[in-house]
Amino acid sequence: MMMKRFMIKILLTFSLMPFSAAMANKIVINYDFDAVSPFYQDTAIVVQNKQGIPYVGLINTVGEFILPPQKHIEIKAFNEGLAPIRIDQRWGFIDTSGQIVIPAIFKKLTSFNEGLAAVLEEDKWGFINTKGEWVISPRFDKADIFQEGKAAVKQYGSWGFIDEQGRWVVQAKFRDTKRFSGGLAAVKTNDGWGYVDTQGHMMITPKYDTVYSFNEQRALVSNNQSWRFISQDGTLLNDKEYEHAQPFSEGKAVVMHNGKYGYIDIQGNELVSPVYDNAWSYRDGLARVEKAGKVGYLDATGKLVIEPQYKWGQSFQEGLAAVTLDYWDYGYINQRGELVIPPQYDDAKPFNNGLAPVKHEGKWGYVSFD
Repeated sequence: MMMKRFMIKILLTFSLMPFSAAMANKIVINYDFDAVSPFYQDTAIVVQNKQGIPYVGLINTVGEFILPPQKHIEIKAFNEGLAPIRIDQRWGFIDTSGQIVIPAIFKKLTSFNEGLAAVLEEDKWGFINTKGEWVISPRFDKADIFQEGKAAVKQYGSWGFIDEQGRWVVQAKFRDTKRFSGGLAAVKTNDGWGYVDTQGHMMITPKYDTVYSFNEQRALVSNNQSWRFISQDGTLLNDKEYEHAQPFSEGKAVVMHNGKYGYIDIQGNELVSPVYDNAWSYRDGLARVEKAGKVGYLDATGKLVIEPQYKWGQSFQEGLAAVTLDYWDYGYINQRGELVIPPQYDDAKPFNNGLAPVKHEGKWGYVSFD
C-alpha cells in the first residue's frame, strides 16, 4: 500500500508540471541494444551482448545495420568522417558507411583532427592523412592531435610542437604541454606551467601548479589549490580567488566560494552569487544548477527560469534536456520548462542530430522529437 501511494504521488507530481501542447515524440529505433553512441552524420555505434561477449556494429537513423555486429572489434567515436576501429589488437579507420578505409595495422592511434591522425607503428609515432598515407614519418616517442595547425610531440624525453609538415615550430624542451587554443599553448618547465605562442616565445611566465588551455580568451590557473582566471596577456581577470572553478562557456564561468557555486561573466564580474550546492557550465543558453538536492536552470542573465524540482537533470542540447523526479522515469523538457516527452525511460541521454538514446527495461533505443 505504501508503494502504491508513493507511485501515485510521483505521477501526481508529474501531472502538476507544465506540459507542452505540441508533444510529438516517437521511438524511431527499437530497444535492441546494450550500449549506444550519439548519432554522427546519420551513423551510430551500437553494442549487442551475446553470451557475455560484446558484438559491435553501426546503424543508420532508421535502425538498419550499416555494419553488422561483430565480436572482437572496438569502434571509437567518429570525427571528420572517420572512426578508429580495432580488429585483432590492431587499429585502423572506417567511414560512416562501415567500409574500412585505412587497414587495421597500427598498435595505437588518435582520431583525425585537421585532416591528420597520429599513429603508432611499432615503437614510434607519426601522422597519416585520411588516405592512410604517411605525411609525417614515425619518429616520435609520443604524439597528440593537431589543433590550430600544431601538434604536441615528445622526443628524447621532452615535449615540443610541430607543424603539419613535421617541422619544429616550438623546440622540444618542456616537461609537458597542452594543445594550442587561441594562439597560446600551456607548457610545463621546472618552474611550473606557463604559456607559449606559435613561435615558441614564452608569453606567460611559468609559475602555476595547474592550468587549463585558453577558452574564450580566458584561462583557469591554480596555485596552492586556489583558482584564478587570467587573460591572454597574463593579467588577472579580477582580484578573486576561488576554491573551484570551470572554464568559460558562452561567456560565463562557474566559480566556487565558501563551498557554494555561482557564476562570473567574461569581465570577471559576479553574475550569480554563490548560493548553489552544485553548478554546471552554460549550454544552449541555460545553466544547470542544484540546490537542496533539486536541479533547476538559469537563463543567460543568471535568472532562475526553471525552478529546482528534479532529482536529476542534464544540460540542454538541441533545445531539450532529460530530467527525472525519481531516478526511475526520465522524460524531456524544453527551455520553458514544459514537459515535451513524458517520463517513461529508465535512462536518457542528450539529443544529437534530432535523436536521443533512451533506455527501457535494460535495453537502449532512440527517440525523436518533432
